[in-house]
Amino acid sequence: MPKAQILRHFRYQLPSLPKRKDVMTTAPSTEFKLSLPTAVLININIMLGAGIFINTPSLAQKAGLLGAFMYILVGILMLPLILSIARMLRIHPSGGFYVFAKEEISPLAGFLSGWCYFTSKVASCMLMIHVSMTLLQHIFPPLAAVSTFVLDFLTVGVFCGLNFLNIKAGSSIQKMFIAFKTFPIFFAIAAGIFLLNGDNFTAPHLEWEGVPSSLPLVIYAVIGFEAACSMSSKIKDAEKNAPKAVLISFCSVILIATIYQAIFYGALGDKLAECAGHCDIFPAMISTLFGDSDFAGKFQGIIHLAIASSTLGAAYGIIFSNSWNLHILAENGHVVMSKFFARLNVNSIPAACVVVECVLCLSYLAASQGVLIPLQQIGALGCVLSYTFSVASLFFAAKQGRENSGSKLLPTLGLISCSLLISACIRSFFLNGMSSLLIFAFFFTLGVSMYYGTAKARREAPEAA
Repeated sequence: MPKAQILRHFRYQLPSLPKRKDVMTTAPSTEFKLSLPTAVLININIMLGAGIFINTPSLAQKAGLLGAFMYILVGILMLPLILSIARMLRIHPSGGFYVFAKEEISPLAGFLSGWCYFTSKVASCMLMIHVSMTLLQHIFPPLAAVSTFVLDFLTVGVFCGLNFLNIKAGSSIQKMFIAFKTFPIFFAIAAGIFLLNGDNFTAPHLEWEGVPSSLPLVIYAVIGFEAACSMSSKIKDAEKNAPKAVLISFCSVILIATIYQAIFYGALGDKLAECAGHCDIFPAMISTLFGDSDFAGKFQGIIHLAIASSTLGAAYGIIFSNSWNLHILAENGHVVMSKFFARLNVNSIPAACVVVECVLCLSYLAASQGVLIPLQQIGALGCVLSYTFSVASLFFAAKQGRENSGSKLLPTLGLISCSLLISACIRSFFLNGMSSLLIFAFFFTLGVSMYYGTAKARREAPEAA
């Protein structure tokens, strides 16, 4: 037999070795998996970030006592959406926003869903970091001599380094931050019960005209329940636990936020509405409780330190979970230098994707100049668009009779919820300016250009798509 024929014979008989790309991007089979309680804590850590504290005086100013019940209203409006995403996690337990839309609609829809979520969630992260740095400057006067933007930059760098650690270490850091988070919230509830004033629960404190303008604020505050989607492949027994993590964390945060806002307003009433911002709300409660004593001043510092730490924890949680959204886009060849961004470091973390998150954080900081509302708007709009793609994915799955998809009624109600949320976001743009919409449009256009720019590479390597 000729030598060339022998070589061809063995080439077709021998099993093919895995490509280098697979070796670099596939985590070991023994990798650490997140338990259900840890996944719930990560979701709660992200949801109970800056939003609940920023909203405390704003909701009181806009809707009075009704500000507390806005959380219940938004919870009801979003329930079909929450249930739809939980259902999609049962269909695609190791997926996420990209996989949901790609498998049920099209690769382009999957890319837009994953890209919108990834880029907008980074804006929320930057908002939380900026809020915590301003609080720390309020607590420690020497820090006021340093530019807030410098502190933001340093914090982003530290978080970038921490997120190079493995998932087990990251989950431990999350648990530490959640401990800081619960202290100011449960102090407000406990102290508020002691200070409750029945007059603050009467009809004059129900500001119905402020309900529409309060919706976007509350939507932003409860966004974060979907973190389990980004990391579903890292959750133990994902088919059961990922949907549970979404439902448990969402219901828990709605309950906590409602009680917190209601009792805070019930204790202070119009005095809460007169607060200029989130830095003034706890001093108002503490001075009512303890007067102007030295202890009151020191305790205010402790509370603000806990809030700053908890807000930083939420920002850390976003970077911790959101990097996997870019990683899956890279694995499927949708970004430039896909092979580079699809690689995992020695700790099985997509380190290059974490770096991109940090660069985007600083870009948002420069574009917004630290103004909070544009960052809130970008964070809310991008997430709502990803929710819409995911709910539409469930609708198509149900239409095709896919297993675990259920009937078309749930996603139909979910799409109605999404339309209401999108309307609230658009209304916010008209009320607060279009600058944030322009920033969002820039990143959206960049993503679409990148998707079509990498199309040729995907066609040449179909196994990556």
